[in-house]
Amino acid sequence: MMQSLCSRLMRLAILTSLPLGIGTPLTVHAQAAQGPEPHTEAAVIADDDGWSKAEADGDVAYVDHLLMPEYRSVNADGSVHTKDAILGGVRKVASSPEAAAARAAATAKWRASHRHVTTSVISGDMAILTFLVADVDGPSKPVSSCDIFVYQDGHWRAIYSQHSEAGQ
Repeated sequence: MMQSLCSRLMRLAILTSLPLGIGTPLTVHAQAAQGPEPHTEAAVIADDDGWSKAEADGDVAYVDHLLMPEYRSVNADGSVHTKDAILGGVRKVASSPEAAAARAAATAKWRASHRHVTTSVISGDMAILTFLVADVDGPSKPVSSCDIFVYQDGHWRAIYSQHSEAGQ
């Protein structure tokens, strides 16, 4: 589960540059009920950004809406996490101000010590977001992450994530 937390912290740190609002659910989820979102790179990137913020803020409704029932995340160590496991982590943050504060502190520390390169591509109703992340000081191997989204019923929804150590 620690590897999963590190992966989520990486996603949060990569995609956010705004301070975290601890204990306050995101309003982005409410937008999903207002109708279809654009079939654009900017929209899927915003959803991925919202996902990271939702995990940090404990916004279970946002993460539940965004992740498809079949969602899987595979970490660099080979461990697999389902949608239910991810939601369990979000619920823990939602139920504990201490957990939310700890996640915010870990994310801020991580963000300060890492650089990243992000790319994205849309092909039909599939979007692939990739992230290459490395320590600023270089003591650890870079990590490459990929999130795959499907545009379904007017919304981008995550179906798969992969995190692995990148070659030198």
